[in-house]
Amino acid sequence: MASASYLARRAAQKEKVRILYRRALKDTLNWAVHRHLFYNDADALRESFEANRRPKDIELIDRMIAAGEASYNKWRHLDPYIGKFL
Repeated sequence: MASASYLARRAAQKEKVRILYRRALKDTLNWAVHRHLFYNDADALRESFEANRRPKDIELIDRMIAAGEASYNKWRHLDPYIGKFL
């Protein structure tokens, strides 16, 4: 049976991965000029997340999250599109 601290850490990791995926997906839309290009990029992003979906080692998961955040910050769009809201 897993301890409470293990379960809490796994829950925090799942939340970080979810937030990272959503940020990367929204930023992918900034790089795509047309919607059909966005769909291809979004599929590639999803495949990269799915390829590493179920690792067991907690430390490996932390390293993968750190690498993903570093990659996101490296490739983040410098001038993101911001929609106009009235």
